[in-house]
Amino acid sequence: MASNKTEIIESIFFDRYDGSTKTLSKPLVTLHEVADAIRVYNKKHETDGKRLSDLNAANFLTDVIRHREGANRNWPASVFAAGFTGRKVTGENLAFEFLPVNPGQTEPFPAPDFATPPADTPIHRVESVSLPLASRRLGRTDEPWMIQVVTRLRIIETHFSLFSSRSIRQLDLLQLNVKLRGTEIDALFLAQEEKPEHLDGDITYDEVIVTCEAKSARDDLVETQIIAQVKGAFEKIKIRQDVVIPMAVKCIPPCTLYLLEFEAIDRNSYKEVDSLIVASTSLFQLEPPVPGICIKARAKSKSRRSKKTKPQIKSQPTAETDATNEAS
Repeated sequence: MASNKTEIIESIFFDRYDGSTKTLSKPLVTLHEVADAIRVYNKKHETDGKRLSDLNAANFLTDVIRHREGANRNWPASVFAAGFTGRKVTGENLAFEFLPVNPGQTEPFPAPDFATPPADTPIHRVESVSLPLASRRLGRTDEPWMIQVVTRLRIIETHFSLFSSRSIRQLDLLQLNVKLRGTEIDALFLAQEEKPEHLDGDITYDEVIVTCEAKSARDDLVETQIIAQVKGAFEKIKIRQDVVIPMAVKCIPPCTLYLLEFEAIDRNSYKEVDSLIVASTSLFQLEPPVPGICIKARAKSKSRRSKKTKPQIKSQPTAETDATNEAS
């Protein structure tokens, strides 16, 4: 079942689509145009209770594309048949943009190439005993808790030390959950990278900014969101460093963190970036399991469960069971 936003996207699209030439007069959609389209939709549905708020046009498409399965379901079939998908755009009063689909594309929002770890991705076991027991008792399945675990266990630092080709020699956490207009950076770091050439034997360093996007097991990595974080660092935070390394971390049940490091983006070219190149990947297995991060996939039915098989990881350990596991 499509959402009420499906009809709104469809109306915006066909107001600017020429069927005879199969072209759009204006691919970019402004916040005001989204709000106006919502009000037209609300007036049309005054009696059937399908009204939609027009106060948050900036997140209109974000809510549609948050989950790839839902995005493909809610994107208008008529728009995709006309050869267009969409992406979120920020800044200059913009909401989103209609984009032509690529040749051979079979769905509006295909999974990015980096959605799943490559077969040769290295696996690293990480201890979680150093996490305070009190904080683990409050562990949730949301991104703020996930990024706290990543930073406290120094997952990013470990990746740069063991699996990256870059010569990062120091990494400092600047801030968590940096909310910017049009995007949010889950974690922001300042890195000191050793220069490849030294003068008179002295080691010198360059400052590099690292952005990190976190996704729980229930959410999908969205390439445009990661790119928006890089642009936000340059434009909204107004960093003085000239290079940003985008990173992402995704939870893979039952208890693994999938870390992606993308090719660095510099100040001179960031405005033209519309895709990412993976530089390196790594997998981190948390031991013992961390509540909220480590979850067990739901069984299809109770009748199909084997009585002799015990689940390896509980979905949401309680405070009592967590304390018991610690004691053992």
